[in-house]
Amino acid sequence: MRRVWLVAVLLMLGVGCGISKEDHQKALDEMAAKMRAQDEEARQKLAAMEKAKNALEEQVRAMEGEGKKLSGRLAATAAEIAELKRAREMLESRTRAFRELAKRLKSMMEAKTVKVSVRKGRLIVQMSDKVLFDPGKADLKPEGQAALTALGQILKTIPDRDFLVAGHTDNRPLRGGRIKSNWELSTARALEVVKFLQGQGVDPTHLGAAGYSEFDPVGDNNADEGRTQNRRIEIVLMPNISELPEITE
Repeated sequence: MRRVWLVAVLLMLGVGCGISKEDHQKALDEMAAKMRAQDEEARQKLAAMEKAKNALEEQVRAMEGEGKKLSGRLAATAAEIAELKRAREMLESRTRAFRELAKRLKSMMEAKTVKVSVRKGRLIVQMSDKVLFDPGKADLKPEGQAALTALGQILKTIPDRDFLVAGHTDNRPLRGGRIKSNWELSTARALEVVKFLQGQGVDPTHLGAAGYSEFDPVGDNNADEGRTQNRRIEIVLMPNISELPEITE
């Protein structure tokens, strides 16, 4: 309506000024063309601005998405760092425990009465069956009792630690006698050591016994040397709660 009113005014002005209709019409046509051109230019600018606005909004959304990803990565990295720190602390704790135990058992290790090692992530005090028992028997020999007496005095000085006494055999079947299988032999020997350690003052609430028969070897059961290594008693220092990894859902 505004343009129609403007054209009408121009017509009146043109007629009043003595301009010919042809020139007047030509001027109006030119003006209308300019207005259309200006309209088209404005429309294009508006479209360009709308396009730029959409592109900017897309960039903002992309940046927000990257921000969320980065936050997630930072959180994951923090969790990984915490886990690595936890693992390092556990390793340092076990190393200290190993060194302390080795220090306390130094004389027995030098006499080759015991051997201290780490197996399956656990500290283990190993004793040969030759020191403790006669072949196929579960009764402690005098020298075995002497060795366990010395060991018991050391175990009593280790606070808040559970000990699993584990009996192990080679794969040779037993022939005759009261004990009929390696399962029975390994378990009976472990129980005998537990009872003896209790008698030496080791807290029975921190003692346990287990028999593994021939099924947890440290040597080759097809060779004499390997079978000798497999016939053993192990005192396993069970990990404290603080040494166990956290359980997460």
